Amino acid sequence: MAIANRKIGYDEVEHRDLSFGMNPETVSRHWFNNDPWITHWMNAILAAVPDGERWVMQATRKQLDNLHDPTVRKAAIGFIRQEHTHAREHDAMNDAMVAHGIPMDRVEAVFKVIRQTLQRYLPGPAQCAMAANFEHFTAVISQVMLDHPELWDDTRPEVSAMLFWHFVEETEHKSVSFDVFQEVSGGGVRAYAIRMATLALSTAIFLPLVHGNWMYFLWKDRQLTNIPSALRAFKKLYVAPGIFTRAFVLDTLPFLSPRFHPWDADNRAVIHAWKRAYEETGDARQAYQAFRQWHLDDSNAAPAKRAAAA
Repeated sequence: MAIANRKIGYDEVEHRDLSFGMNPETVSRHWFNNDPWITHWMNAILAAVPDGERWVMQATRKQLDNLHDPTVRKAAIGFIRQEHTHAREHDAMNDAMVAHGIPMDRVEAVFKVIRQTLQRYLPGPAQCAMAANFEHFTAVISQVMLDHPELWDDTRPEVSAMLFWHFVEETEHKSVSFDVFQEVSGGGVRAYAIRMATLALSTAIFLPLVHGNWMYFLWKDRQLTNIPSALRAFKKLYVAPGIFTRAFVLDTLPFLSPRFHPWDADNRAVIHAWKRAYEETGDARQAYQAFRQWHLDDSNAAPAKRAAAA
């Protein structure tokens, strides 16, 4: 399956140099549905995004001359350009949170130390494997969000527009880091062993970091004792729709297979709904609204489709 799926997503990778003008007015202190606990869980992830994007860019750029498959190389260049723009826009969003008193900059500084240490000691193929791991995490989070846009109904449209553009592009290039790693590592048993070892390392770093940052931000924001917000966050993260449970457990289990490929989960139809609207309007905010309507129409039609099939 992995061989058949290897190149199906390469035509999706498209760089869009968008600027959303994120600032303290558009990005409120509790920007995700005006709810502190779920906002700060997202902040705990987003704090590391700018430096993380630059890390995967560097790992990929260093391997460009070693990519002999022209389709992989072309997709890798498009991926680098996309990640450059993502890092820039998330820098602005993080700056807005710092202006609200949320120390995103301190958390990012800790992540930079970790990243620089790993870059110092890990060889090139392992660097690419780490990039593939982190890109898998971002792809599965993006997939959950794209499948549940109703979670964002009480979020300012400027923020939703920016993040759904990011979710779409993370999905477009979700196989690139993986395929770069496969190319430079030579594939086979050795590549799988590297991938599993770095997955264990990535998980050991990422999960404690995210949850520690989450509690840190809540403490700084004096929201640790906000029990109603905590209960809402735990429901969304671990029960329904289970953002964490699905992204970091259910959707990560296939990654353990030696035959895994990111496009085994073919969700191009979801991102095409956003892309069609963006191509027509050139406006990410209108594209988000059109995507939201498409998802609503598709959800309403699903029971009738199941009944007809029965």
